[in-house]
Amino acid sequence: MSPPGSGREKVDSKAAVKPQMLTIKVAGQEKVVHHTMRMTDKLKVLMDVWYHKVPNVTYGTGVFLYDGLRVRRNMTPVGLEMEDGDMLDFFEHMDGGAGPFIVGSM
Repeated sequence: MSPPGSGREKVDSKAAVKPQMLTIKVAGQEKVVHHTMRMTDKLKVLMDVWYHKVPNVTYGTGVFLYDGLRVRRNMTPVGLEMEDGDMLDFFEHMDGGAGPFIVGSM
């Protein structure tokens, strides 16, 4: 056994190698999907899982939000400071709606 401070202390290799995992939920209007991933994985993986598990939503047709921030595919949970059990909201893009609103047009 080496004396403390000699630089030869025993290091727990399992703790150093094992990546931190977390489960993130994605909630849409009709479905909630759970996915477990590494903290350093790109959120593209989670988005791909969402589109795969919700087949009635066309790939790439929505917006993912985390705490009001639009999530991009290259972001990571560690970059967003996410924790286990956090949730993303999914909103589909909508076309159409009411025409232009002009003040005083009535």
